[in-house]
Amino acid sequence: MKDARTELRDSVIVLDHFDPKAYENAEPPLVSIYLPIHRTQREDRRDEWDKVEFKDLKEEAERTLRKKFPKEEDWAGIAERLNYLLEKEDLPLWVNAGKSLGLFITNGNVFAFNLEFDVKPAVVVSDTFYVKPLLRNWQYGTQYYILELGNDRFSWVKGNRNGVKRQHLPQEVHDYFSQLFANSDDTVADMRKDEEGSLDYITLEGHLSPYHDRKSRKEVSQEEFEKFARYVNKAVDDYLVDKDTTPIILCCAPEHVNFFRKISTLCHLLPVGIEKDPAGLDGKMLLEDALTIMDAQREANVKQVLEQYALDASKDRATDDYNAIALALLERKVGVLLVQEGKDIPGTYDPKTGEMFFNPAGDPKDDLNEDPASPDLVDAFAQAALAQDAHIYVLPAEKMPADRGVAAIYRY
Repeated sequence: MKDARTELRDSVIVLDHFDPKAYENAEPPLVSIYLPIHRTQREDRRDEWDKVEFKDLKEEAERTLRKKFPKEEDWAGIAERLNYLLEKEDLPLWVNAGKSLGLFITNGNVFAFNLEFDVKPAVVVSDTFYVKPLLRNWQYGTQYYILELGNDRFSWVKGNRNGVKRQHLPQEVHDYFSQLFANSDDTVADMRKDEEGSLDYITLEGHLSPYHDRKSRKEVSQEEFEKFARYVNKAVDDYLVDKDTTPIILCCAPEHVNFFRKISTLCHLLPVGIEKDPAGLDGKMLLEDALTIMDAQREANVKQVLEQYALDASKDRATDDYNAIALALLERKVGVLLVQEGKDIPGTYDPKTGEMFFNPAGDPKDDLNEDPASPDLVDAFAQAALAQDAHIYVLPAEKMPADRGVAAIYRY
C-alpha cells in the first residue's frame, strides 16, 4: 500500500506534449502556474531564485483560491501539492527544467510542461486551465527528432529550438537487435571474440559518448548497410515513433540518403534532411542544421496553410467568424486553428454546448502571449482545438488572413 508521500510523488506527471485527454475530466478549481527558470546555481536541484519565485506564485494561488473558494476543503489537494512542489527541490521537473515551466494543478495531480521559451511569472485560478502560453511550445516546428544513421550504428536525437539531446534507446530496441546480430552485448562479445557480428552493433549503445563524437566503421559493404538500414527503420517505426507525429529529420551520409528514403515507412520523415555523416557533427552543428530545415519547413507549411485558408474560405470551408468557429469546435470539425500572437478576445466559450459570450468590460493586454487574461476566448478556442487534435499556428498579425485574431479551417 502506497504511503502519502509516494502518492504525492506519483501524482506529479511531466508531459512532453499537450495531451488534453490526461486531464480533460479534471474538476475545478484548477490552477495554472507559469514560472521562468534560472540556471545560475542549479545543478541537481532547484535554483534558489526559482524557489523564491515559486513560493510567491504559490501564495498568490492560495490567496485567489481562498477568495473564490472559501471552503478550504474544496482545494485541499491543490494546497498539498503546492507545498510538496515547494518542499521537494530535487524533483525531475526542477532538475530537467528548460527556460520555463508550465504547471497545471488539480486536487489529484500536477501536470508539468517543460517550455522552451521565457515566460513571465503568472497564476490563473479558474474552472479551466490557462493553455495559451503553451501554444508556442507545441505548435508545429518547435520540436523534432533526428535519426542519425551511420554505416553500422544509429542514434535517436530529440531537439527543440534551444538544443539537441541524444535519447537513450529503450530495452525493446536492444532486445530487437540482439536477436538479429551477434555481439549485441558485452557478455556475449567477451565470450565470442572470435566471431564477428554481421554489423558492429556492440558499439551502438553503452559505449558511446552522449554527444556527437562517436566513430563508425567505414568499411561496410552496401549489402550490410542496406540490411542494417531496414532493421533501423523497423526499430524506429515500431519502438521509437509509435503514434508520435513529431517530424523526423534524417541525418546520414549523402550516398545512403536515397536508399533509406526508398525503404522508409516513417510517416513523418521530412523530405529534406541533413546529408552529412553524423560522426562528423557535434551538437552545435547538428542543431544549426536542424533549425535551418525546421524553419524552412515551417515557413513552407504556413504558406501552404494560408493558401489553403484562402481557397477554403471561398468555399465556406474556413472562417474567421467567432460563432462559426464555436459551432465547428462543438462539432469537432476544426482541422487547423490560426491564432494571432498576442491577441486576446475577452469572453467565454463552453465546448460542451458551443455557447459563446463576449465580455465587453475587459480589455486585457498580452503582447507576448504570456500574461494571464481570464476568461479569454482565444484560450478557450485553443483548448477545444487541441482536444480534437487540430494543428495550431501562432502567427504575427501581418500573416493572419484577417484582423479578428483567430481563424479556422474545417476538416473535410
